[in-house]
Amino acid sequence: MLTALCVPQAAEALELGGLDELEVGARAGASFGWLYRPEDPVGAPTLLYGTAFRGGGFVVGPTTRATLWRGAGARLAARLDLLYGYQSGKGFAEDVEQGGRIDAVLRAHSLRVPVMVELSNAWDAGGLSLAAGPELVLGVASSATIDQDGRQSEMQTRAPSYVGAAMALGYTVDRGTLKIPVELNATWNPFVAESTFERFEGYQSFEQPGRYTAAFNWQLMLSVGARWSLE
Repeated sequence: MLTALCVPQAAEALELGGLDELEVGARAGASFGWLYRPEDPVGAPTLLYGTAFRGGGFVVGPTTRATLWRGAGARLAARLDLLYGYQSGKGFAEDVEQGGRIDAVLRAHSLRVPVMVELSNAWDAGGLSLAAGPELVLGVASSATIDQDGRQSEMQTRAPSYVGAAMALGYTVDRGTLKIPVELNATWNPFVAESTFERFEGYQSFEQPGRYTAAFNWQLMLSVGARWSLE
């Protein structure tokens, strides 16, 4: 099916997109994120054993799309979104030497700006699309609740900013001036540290770990939106 994105349907002239092919709208959806299990070698300052952190969240915000090029049966467009994102994740860490355990729930709030190039088929009824590009993620706020031996408290965290890689597979229903895109998005953060020690800022001990970096290696988002053509 995806070959239809690139294979011309007829020998039509190529056209450049114009202002009449600028679309604005919004999208919202649910997300699932996970932070890989830390890799702490023997002799590391922390020497913790833990799990990956996994959990749900959501994204919502405005979106724009402008056609750059249109061929026979294919279309190339530029996309820009401004999304508010919330992501949570639950996991635990254990002190190998002392046997202490911390159960934690991480929460991260961010502004997400994916800038992607999208290739889609130019059928009148809509169709499949593939998109990829960088995503600027600005950390806004973060928090973590920990449970140690039945006692709950707040752990200090930090919300990092980074540039990740964004990808999207979607299907758009075309109703003339109204487009309804349904998309599965994925964002990869290549800057997450592998060890527990590196994920903490100012780590001193298991009891005084410092600020934990509330970031996730991967986030998957399933969203539905609406875009209107400006003609």
